[in-house]
Amino acid sequence: MVHENSPLPLKANLTLKEKAVLEFIDGFQQSSGISPSYQEIRDHFGFASFNSVQNYLKQLTRKGYVSVSANQKRSLQLVQKPPSIYTSTGPSPTSLLQSKEEVLSLPLLGKVAAGCPIESLKNDEFISVPSAMVRQGDKTFALMVQGDSMINEGIWDGDTILVQQQSSAKNGDLVVATVENEATVKRFFLRTPPRGSHDELMVELRPANEKLQSLWLSPYEVTIKGIVVGLLRKF
Repeated sequence: MVHENSPLPLKANLTLKEKAVLEFIDGFQQSSGISPSYQEIRDHFGFASFNSVQNYLKQLTRKGYVSVSANQKRSLQLVQKPPSIYTSTGPSPTSLLQSKEEVLSLPLLGKVAAGCPIESLKNDEFISVPSAMVRQGDKTFALMVQGDSMINEGIWDGDTILVQQQSSAKNGDLVVATVENEATVKRFFLRTPPRGSHDELMVELRPANEKLQSLWLSPYEVTIKGIVVGLLRKF
């Protein structure tokens, strides 16, 4: 891991894609106030696996541009910016690889609980979001988080999550779901409960806070509204 006080290379050569990854990390931090996750980097560039993300970050770490802590989520930090990215008058590496609008206006549908469900989804206003954070703008909406049940995932009270609308989920997906028309954000699992008299599959909506317990529900009681694909935070 590279620390801020470590000696840094003055002009380490970067490949075009390394520059694009570095540019995305910096842009994401400036626009949202937090570091991108491995999933968000993978989704943005369409990498086939997390190994590709890790390989790029290892190269950027070795060349002195980023530091990564293996023990913390969203711990990716920019150590230095290569002048070639920020002083060029031509198109940026990311713009050469991808053609996207700079900012998208997404509907902010209200609040979602990182705790117990609190309210129905309502279309109240819109929020401007960097297009780099969105895969399908026409199917993405935003929700403000209320509660602390997902703090170990790096999702805090007052954060805004970006949700890609879909009605199904895989085990382990971070979802927004409604229970009796009230919305909540949790990890989704469809499995047999660990104890009790139930033999059939049930939906586990799992929090990321050791003080809280999972919600166990019949599949008929849960409606998936979408998958969480991004996070915004104001300081």
